[in-house]
Amino acid sequence: MKRNKIISLLLAAVISVSLWVYVVTTVTPEDSQWIRNIPVTFANEDGLFSDRNLTLTQGRNATVDLKVYGKRQDLLKLSNSNITITADLADVLGPGEWQLRYKVEMPETVSDNDISIESRSTYEIDVQVDLLSVKEIPVQAVFQGSVADGYVQDPIELEYDTLEISGPQDQVSQVDHAQVVLERTNLSKTVSDSLTYTLVDADGNEIASDEIHCSVDKIGVMMTVSLVKELPLTVQFIDGGGATEEHVVSSIEPSTITVKGSAEDLEGMNSLNVGNIDLSTVPTNKAYTGTFNIVLPDNLTNMTGEETAAVTVELKNLKEKTLRVTNLELANTPSNLKASLGTVSLQIKVRGPSDVMDAVTASSIRAVADLDSIGTSTGQFNVPVDVYVDGFSGVGAMGSYSVLVSISEPTESDDTAVAVDVSPGTDGEVSPSPQE
Repeated sequence: MKRNKIISLLLAAVISVSLWVYVVTTVTPEDSQWIRNIPVTFANEDGLFSDRNLTLTQGRNATVDLKVYGKRQDLLKLSNSNITITADLADVLGPGEWQLRYKVEMPETVSDNDISIESRSTYEIDVQVDLLSVKEIPVQAVFQGSVADGYVQDPIELEYDTLEISGPQDQVSQVDHAQVVLERTNLSKTVSDSLTYTLVDADGNEIASDEIHCSVDKIGVMMTVSLVKELPLTVQFIDGGGATEEHVVSSIEPSTITVKGSAEDLEGMNSLNVGNIDLSTVPTNKAYTGTFNIVLPDNLTNMTGEETAAVTVELKNLKEKTLRVTNLELANTPSNLKASLGTVSLQIKVRGPSDVMDAVTASSIRAVADLDSIGTSTGQFNVPVDVYVDGFSGVGAMGSYSVLVSISEPTESDDTAVAVDVSPGTDGEVSPSPQE
């Protein structure tokens, strides 16, 4: 009995709810509701730009509130996203304030006959139209941040130097330039990015306007960050003419330069060699000064600005003398040919430690001409010689020397040539040197 009573009560409740839904959605003839913030779409805006050189300055983001009437089941299908409101700009002919009629379109799921709208006669919105202006503006970059200790940054490089903007004449005329701001801290390497920008006036104040259109949305930027390093300048000394680096007193001006580059390129680079000095060309008793170009690898930059370095060299504890040498020899005479010397003697300048030079005589010196490079040619040749100072360590010839050699076909009466040993003695020194 109790169970039947409960079932009857539930059944009565279901029937009551069903009747209420039916009455609300079907039987009730009409209801009303507000649909708010419906965006306005503008027709023929392209013609406003292209044909009349005008632009919409106010009203572009206009919205409309509508009070609609209809059956509840139809009203439930409506929202501000499926109702279309369109205002036509075709009749806007010049700058100023305009009142535009707009039309309302319901979604396909709702018939216009089932919906009515309050006050159709007032379907108007107000817009402002201005002359369209096009302008090219420069782009400026600003770095806001810092680089790591020992590093410097170069000026920011921009993808575009200028931009084209368009919009209302009164707004565009206020724009002075576009500004890109790069924000980074403690940079130790080059940075690149694509950044948005702001439009600013001549006083640096931002101009925020939805009516100004720009040719690009972002601008690529790159800022090179380099390590700075001070490098001592050095010179390479080539032993010669009895002089070695231990005899050298030298100075370089400037002594150092400051360079910049990537940390990878400067890693392990602790000095910069500006050139070589052949000590055989340096005089014994007076200072020598040479000027050298400061040349850096392509990936490094000279921040000092110095393009040349002056190297001053003096030699100490050396003595020189000039001797008439008659010990002239030929080596590697071409086979089946006859070689004869046209030079009888050479005045050869030699140099070495002061404490041994007094003992050096002409008999200690040999000048050997190597004929290997002549080949099978005949005639007279000026052949360079190698100078050997036998028996004296650290003594060498200054300058370069040559002898006149005649090469001819041998005759039957010629004696057989004897091979010459041109190897220096255990105490000798070979000192090929450039012309003094």
